[in-house]
Amino acid sequence: MAQSPADSSQAKRAVKPVSHRPEIHQVTIGFDLGRILFNNLFPSRKGYEIQADYNWNDNLYLAAEAGWGHGKIDYSFLKYTTNGTFVRFGINKTLLGRLGPDDFDNAFIGIRYGMGFGNMSDAAFSVSSPFGGSSDGEVPGRSYFVHWAELIGGLRVGLWHNFYAGWTVRGKFLFNPSTFKNLSPNYIPGFGKGDKNTIFDFNFYLSYGIQWRQSK
Repeated sequence: MAQSPADSSQAKRAVKPVSHRPEIHQVTIGFDLGRILFNNLFPSRKGYEIQADYNWNDNLYLAAEAGWGHGKIDYSFLKYTTNGTFVRFGINKTLLGRLGPDDFDNAFIGIRYGMGFGNMSDAAFSVSSPFGGSSDGEVPGRSYFVHWAELIGGLRVGLWHNFYAGWTVRGKFLFNPSTFKNLSPNYIPGFGKGDKNTIFDFNFYLSYGIQWRQSK
């Protein structure tokens, strides 16, 4: 039977592709408030950190972190200062399924690769003699590069209008501890004490999420 023009028009409308539901993407940018607490507890070192992550898919987040800081040793027998910057890159694997396209609450585990760049001033030291008096000297200042790996776990929850709070715990493992043969920096921003090869750390972030929609 021949198809009428009206039937043909209805068929064309029936096979018209249906547009995909928009997918929400988010870049979350945060500041580590935990560093402010540590800065007050340990006044010989000051550090500041920011972080960002992006939901690559429902299971993986790409993450980047950076910061800066400085340290100061001012003992009667040793005096020097340090300053530096760092970057870290890695991924987070989610442990919770998303309840909806705009759900970015997250519990996760992850890995990081970190790099630190810094400088140490000349270090003046004084060694007391058991026979009286002291021997004074100086260790020349230098620049340094260190790198390390991290295993992390954490949690992030929404507060209000794309604001989030979250924390991470980290195990950090220095790759090149032999960089410091004579004197280690008292503080390496992003890592911690320079005389330690393994360090455990904690961060508490306040973050904001920037969202946009994109068709699949």
